[in-house]
Amino acid sequence: MPPVSTNALPIIDITPFLNPDPAGADADTADLRASTAAALHTACIEYGFFYLNISAYVDAAEPARLAELGRQFFRLPQAEKDILTLKDEDGARGYARLKENVTNGRADNHEGIDFYRPVEKPDRTRALWGENRWPEIEGFREAYEAWVEKMKVLGMVVMQAIFGSMAQGLGMTSEEWLELKSKVGDSFWAMRVIGYPPLPTDDEGFSCGAH
Repeated sequence: MPPVSTNALPIIDITPFLNPDPAGADADTADLRASTAAALHTACIEYGFFYLNISAYVDAAEPARLAELGRQFFRLPQAEKDILTLKDEDGARGYARLKENVTNGRADNHEGIDFYRPVEKPDRTRALWGENRWPEIEGFREAYEAWVEKMKVLGMVVMQAIFGSMAQGLGMTSEEWLELKSKVGDSFWAMRVIGYPPLPTDDEGFSCGAH
């Protein structure tokens, strides 16, 4: 494989795949879909990562609203945040204090609250099998749950686009794609809201280690 000559990850516009009815697409849209699928395939092969331009799918006000709700939570008194501690749940869902999370043997200079897909018959004694702990901030839960659903749909759109570019190489049929889609359509999602305070003056310059 030839070396990649740029330090910038590709930015790929997913707009051509947002139309749920590809059969009704015109020739120009079909060409755009093919170009987008090829760009995703190349990015996966040459970089392993890529950025998505989702401006046609997401209003910029949505992530801005989520960020503000997150800041509202982290501005709460410590005692109020501690009510949602993950230690009282399944060890994963809930709030982790500043420096409670550890990466590569070092305490992270951030705090966070974690959410996962709801499960049947929650049991906090089982890892990842408890219940989400939501802050009592007006609109917080509704906004974040709506975002999760939107990102689940986007994930399937991206999978469809990648399938379109890789199906021949993988030897997958349309029926096999539909079977795969049926198994991953309701994925076990995870979402983390993180607060990064200013680094202490004696810190080495990392809020969280490489992971």
